[in-house]
Amino acid sequence: MQTTFRKTTLAAAITGVLLATPFVSANARADELSDMKAMLAQLQDRVAQMEAKAAQPAPAVPAPAIAAAPATSAAAPMQPATGFNWKLYGRGDIGYTVSRGKDASGRQLTNHRLNQGEMASRLGLTGAWVFSDEYKAIFGVETGLNLFNGNAGGGTQNNTTSSVLFNRGSTVGFASTTWGSIEGGTMYMAPFWVSLGADLASAHNYGANDFSALFSLTRPESLGRYLKDPVTNNASKTTSLAGNNSGTALFYGNALRYRSPTWNNISAEVSYSAGQQASSATDLENDGRSWAANVLYKKGDLFLGYAHMDYQQSNDISTGGTPNFLKRNQVTDIVGARYKWNDFTLGGSYTSYRVSNAGGYAADAFGVSGAYDLGKHRIEGSLAHISYDGANAKGAFGTNTGDGVGKPTSTAYSLGYLYNFQPTLSFYAYATRIANNSHAKLGVLQFRGDNNYFGYSPVELTAGMFLVF
Repeated sequence: MQTTFRKTTLAAAITGVLLATPFVSANARADELSDMKAMLAQLQDRVAQMEAKAAQPAPAVPAPAIAAAPATSAAAPMQPATGFNWKLYGRGDIGYTVSRGKDASGRQLTNHRLNQGEMASRLGLTGAWVFSDEYKAIFGVETGLNLFNGNAGGGTQNNTTSSVLFNRGSTVGFASTTWGSIEGGTMYMAPFWVSLGADLASAHNYGANDFSALFSLTRPESLGRYLKDPVTNNASKTTSLAGNNSGTALFYGNALRYRSPTWNNISAEVSYSAGQQASSATDLENDGRSWAANVLYKKGDLFLGYAHMDYQQSNDISTGGTPNFLKRNQVTDIVGARYKWNDFTLGGSYTSYRVSNAGGYAADAFGVSGAYDLGKHRIEGSLAHISYDGANAKGAFGTNTGDGVGKPTSTAYSLGYLYNFQPTLSFYAYATRIANNSHAKLGVLQFRGDNNYFGYSPVELTAGMFLVF
C-alpha cells in the first residue's frame, strides 16, 4: 500500500513538471523526461530495499537480570524543591466618602471625596531562594498606591518628610525552619502584629481595616493626639524626623527583626530600628531609634498576643543661644486577643502609651470588634475608648496641645457591611462616629484634620469596593 502510494506520488510529480513546461523545446523535453525516468527507477529500487529490511524480524532484547531489581518496591524519596520562587500580590481599594467635622473656629464642614476606601491600595512582591528543606533566603517589597494621582510610595515613621518608594516595607533576610529568620530593611515593628491579630480578619480581607474603631484608636494619630510636637525653629536649626508619636501601625526604616520558629503554638519577634539620623548633627543620630518585642500564641481559631515598644526621639529644644538637645522615650504596651466560633469572630485589645519628658503625658485605649459571616455576606461592628493624661501639662518639649481645661476622652463606633462577590472582589459600606467629650477633638482615622474643634463628634460614611490578588 505504501509502495503504491509513493510510486503514484512520484509519477504525479513528474507529470506536474511536464505539464508546467509547455514552452520548452521538444529536444529539451525529451532529455528531461529521460532524466526523470532514471531518477524514478533509482527511487523505486531504494523503496524496495527499505521495505525488505523492515520485513526482517527485530532482534530479541534480553530480559533484565533479576539481581538488578530494587530490593524494595517503595518509591525513592523526593528531593526538596529548590530554586527561586516568587509571588506578585496587591490590593486596589476605592471608596466614596462623606465626612463631617468642624474647623478650629467652629465652622461645620462636610467633605465629599473619592478615597482609598477600607484599606490602602498596594502592590507587592515577595519571594525566596530555597536552598533546602532547612534554609532559604527571603525578600519582600511593597509600595502604597494612590489610585487618584498615580503616585506610589510615601513616608515612614522615622522619615516623614520624603517619599519612599517601598514605604510599606522592603526587606531581605535568611530563614531556617529550626532557628527562625532574621531580616533587615523597612518594616512594621513588633506591636503591629498584636494589633492586627486582635482585630477582624476574614478569607477576603486582611483585618485591621481603617473603619474599625478598635484599630483607629490604637493608631499613632490617636495616641499622640495632644502631645507637643518637637521644636522646629530651634537654635541648632535641626529638625527631628521621628514625628510626635510612635504608636503601633507605621513602618520603620533602618530596621532589623528576628522571628523565632513556632514552639507549641508560641512564637516571638524582636525588632530594632537605628533611626534615620535626621541631619548631619551628631546629636540627632539616635533620633527615631527604637526596639520592640512580642509574644504570640495561635492555636486553631484562638489568638493571643503581647508586645512592648520603646521609641526614642531627640531634638534641640532651645529657641535661641546655645542648643539644648534632649531625648524623650515613648513607650507602648499592647495586649490583644481574638477568637472565632463558627461564623462569629470576636477580638479586643488594650494599649498603654507613656511619654517621658512630656509632663506625664499618657494615653490608654481599649475596645472590641465583632463580625458575623453569612455566606457571602459579612456584618462588622466595633467599639473603642481612649482617655488621656497630661494633655495640658508642660514638658521639656513645651506645653501639650489639650484645651488647657480638662481631660480628653473619645469613644469610637463603627458598623460595616461587606458583600464578598468573589473571593477576590468585595463591595462594602461603613459608618464611623467618634464621640468626643468637651475637651477632645479626635477625628476619624482617614481624615484626622477634618475635625479641629473641641467637643465636636465627627462622622464618616463610606461605600466602595476592593480587589485583591
